Amino acid sequence: MDSLLAVFQSPEARRTKAGRLLSEYFAQNLATIPFETAASIAAHVGLSAMTVTRYLRELGYGSLDALKSELRHGPISSAWELQDTVDDLRRDQGNGRLVSGMVIQQIEALQSLNKLSHSPEWDEAVRRLTQAGGVFIASFQNISGIARYFSEQMSYVRPAVRYMDGLNGTYLELFDGDPAGRLLVLIDCRRFASKSQLLFDEACAAGIPILLITDTHCDWGQAEGAVTLSIPAMSWRAWDSFMPLAALLDLLVTSAIAVQGESVLERSKAIRRLQDRFGDFERR
Repeated sequence: MDSLLAVFQSPEARRTKAGRLLSEYFAQNLATIPFETAASIAAHVGLSAMTVTRYLRELGYGSLDALKSELRHGPISSAWELQDTVDDLRRDQGNGRLVSGMVIQQIEALQSLNKLSHSPEWDEAVRRLTQAGGVFIASFQNISGIARYFSEQMSYVRPAVRYMDGLNGTYLELFDGDPAGRLLVLIDCRRFASKSQLLFDEACAAGIPILLITDTHCDWGQAEGAVTLSIPAMSWRAWDSFMPLAALLDLLVTSAIAVQGESVLERSKAIRRLQDRFGDFERR
């Protein structure tokens, strides 16, 4: 990602007025480029799709797809892969640069999420979360904990929210009977679980609307009936951070609360009464 950023910030990328416009757009939106087309990028900056394609060719990319491929298939293939030696990490920890650098990256990620929250895709995601007859949430492996928490939080916002752990081996709760009104929320990031695309494809075939929450490494999430929210791919010094994912899910819950309004307050009161009744929480 850093090497691509350097390409778009280079003097060669900014020689003309159109180049400067495109340079700024690409540099600020690398995380969402995999879901763009030459036409959509052109519309953002007020240029033609042909100008966008010509610009990329001048920078050495045969097409927008070539750039997308480099974004998706960089040198890092695992969510846990050391980018520095342990000595480098210890040195930067000692002089205070390790944590401060991570904080800067987190701030940049939050800025990207702020922009995403003003997009049509975000509005459609919130609409689906609040209007679906039933919300079925699925995730896998180390992300499943974050997804399960999101499910619990959404249960405060609206009824009929269910986290699917997949232990039945069929996801029958999603596909059983008439699936009309159901929404699949599929949450997965690199390194992707083998079941993610299978579940995505099966839901598409069943005509079930999908909200896919993923990162920029996902290249299989484009389908009719699916809305995709893509977090910035955050490659830390030693691992991929899921802080942006947790932040995105938290912002989705907040947006859903704003849409649901007073009904959330009434639902929260009913849930607190049950909590007090069954005694698993401290009484206030």
